[in-house]
Amino acid sequence: MATVYQAYDPNFERDVAVKVLPRAFLHDTQFRARFEREAKTVAALEHPAIVPVYDFGEQDGQPFIVMRMMTGGDLGTRLREGPLSLDEAVRITRRLGEALAAAHRKDIIHRDLKPGNILFDQYGNAFLSDFGIARLAHGSHTLTGDNIIGTPAYMSPEQIQGEKDLDGRSDLYSLGIIFYHMLTGSPPYQATTPAKVMMMHILEPVPNLIDVRPELPPALEVWLERALAKEPEHRFANAEEMIAALDAAVAGQPHPTLTSPPPATRVSPRAAQAPTVVSEGAAPPPVAPPTERSARSRPWLPFVIGGGVLGVLIALGVAGVLVLGLFTRETPVTPSPLAAGLASPTPLPLFTVTPTFGLAYNPAVPTLTPIPPTDTPVPLTDTPTVTPTPMTPVVGGADLIAFVNDNDIWVMNVDGSDLRQLTNDHAEKSDLAWLPDGSALTYVSGKCIWRAEVESGRLDFIACFETAELLESFAVSPDGSSAAISVNRSLYIVPFDADLLQKARYPSHLKEISKCPAFAPLKDSKGNIVPVKRVRWSNDGKTLSVMLLAQVGGGLQGDLIRIYPISDCKSQPYRTDEFPAQRFQVDNFNKTPYLQNFGYDGGFLYAMTSYTRNDGYGHLYLYNADLHRADIKVNPIDDSCCYRDPSFSPDGRYLIFAYQPYEVGAKAQLYLIPLATIGTGASYDPIWLPMGFFDDPRVKPQPVLRPAQTAAP
Repeated sequence: MATVYQAYDPNFERDVAVKVLPRAFLHDTQFRARFEREAKTVAALEHPAIVPVYDFGEQDGQPFIVMRMMTGGDLGTRLREGPLSLDEAVRITRRLGEALAAAHRKDIIHRDLKPGNILFDQYGNAFLSDFGIARLAHGSHTLTGDNIIGTPAYMSPEQIQGEKDLDGRSDLYSLGIIFYHMLTGSPPYQATTPAKVMMMHILEPVPNLIDVRPELPPALEVWLERALAKEPEHRFANAEEMIAALDAAVAGQPHPTLTSPPPATRVSPRAAQAPTVVSEGAAPPPVAPPTERSARSRPWLPFVIGGGVLGVLIALGVAGVLVLGLFTRETPVTPSPLAAGLASPTPLPLFTVTPTFGLAYNPAVPTLTPIPPTDTPVPLTDTPTVTPTPMTPVVGGADLIAFVNDNDIWVMNVDGSDLRQLTNDHAEKSDLAWLPDGSALTYVSGKCIWRAEVESGRLDFIACFETAELLESFAVSPDGSSAAISVNRSLYIVPFDADLLQKARYPSHLKEISKCPAFAPLKDSKGNIVPVKRVRWSNDGKTLSVMLLAQVGGGLQGDLIRIYPISDCKSQPYRTDEFPAQRFQVDNFNKTPYLQNFGYDGGFLYAMTSYTRNDGYGHLYLYNADLHRADIKVNPIDDSCCYRDPSFSPDGRYLIFAYQPYEVGAKAQLYLIPLATIGTGASYDPIWLPMGFFDDPRVKPQPVLRPAQTAAP
């Protein structure tokens, strides 16, 4: 919710960190209140293991917090290099436990403990930071509403289930997860989706630490079982008790909380036999019956009773996988193009199930309904039968959607079915696009351009420019012969040749291999390089549309879109159009003159958004370059902000985009709607995705549609 700058304090001659609430959030009273609360919360704690606040104030109505500059990095960065030693993990945990104890004594719950929020000073001392979503225990209200806020890999079961009466034991659970992560190099619960991870916190037993690190003291297994107990009342009572028990477990000494594991947990045989922990002759305590709270907090319990149902319940996190792939239809059905994306006036069945027994799955209503076996006997026959393959739906000439969530690429059918993850590196990605033949996706990550094959999942780099300051755009021409690349905001058109591009490490190499002197790089009539950020090809490959930095009036430099013909790429190109400029006004453009992205149908239509909030969400605009006319703030969903990443379907008749309601904690959703219905007052349904997608309010989905692939004859 904030931007952090390194700054210099001349009064005390020291470097500081200045946390600033972005101007896009100034109008949002809840974000502002959360920001101010963080300053007051941390200032009130004054603990040596909590990043201290030096000052708090406003400049031109923009609030800021001045904090100590932490130069030692964060725990997340350290853990990417591998697990820590036991001594170091204990030292960090003990220090964080002391900080939590101080916060909990003031009834302050952090609620977002994770490695990224644990910072180090120049001496290697750990500090707890980011109290932006901290909450006063037993408070009458919360500024985050009823939304579940936190990081799935480190959230407690009660936090995941949305319980309002959280206490400090929720933070202790997160600290136990971090301890496991420090010793093993990864969190205990891992899955392909955040939704699955959250379900594992609720349903899965605690992994065996000793199996991963057999040299560790066996008593740590019992300590971890209690720290990660599913029910708060089975965990340590407070941070002081948790740290005292940790010291005892490491030293091989008895501690009252380690004489037996908490009820309803799993303990490895080796840990259970640890002689230095279990009191000699002590009888195991009786297992406590489920409390009233336990029954209320586990609505999923009846589903766990039947064999195999547990796996099905966890599979709910993979939205739409069962929609087409696991069942067959009586007759293949192709959705009506004009109906796709429009909300149905009454609920309709998603499909007809023909197997005699199975599970009906409707992603719009996430419940599982058993279908009883048919009473009609199935006759045996020697004649083989052929079951028709379900037809992949096609909308707007597209059959697949690719998008980014949690910095990884996902692919699914246009109706939301057959959702699958394509990458798993968590590296930031931009300019996602399909190759013309639909076989792979291209994207920019760091200083490299990457290719991800859809069927095999293979990743290969197309080109890398290690010395470049900026690598922002890569686009292949419709015929697959050429590629447009923006390096250091200089635009080059080069042959789309894998061997040539892999050898091109510097912009000078791109100039050498280019057969288009006017775009090697692109310059204006005065010989100045045109600073290009994004580029799109027309369907016939004869024009380029680029988003560039230029003077937009009032002494401001901002984003403009220009159209250049490239039929004669040896001569200085002239622009045939430029917008928004004098064509139309974009909301708040005089303060934030940015266009987060733009979509192009390859002919005359363009879609773009203003830069209003959350790093690029804004109002939606359409522009017709043929008529030089714009539709301002079309905003098809609830006639309100905010949108980002608009993109056209292959036939240009549909628009796909991300929409995020203008309210605190609202999650983004994907919409695929018929272009001709915009402005008619039609209502639309989002594409269904499982819980846990787009949790980050600044998520950049970048949805793109693949041209439908025709089967070979």
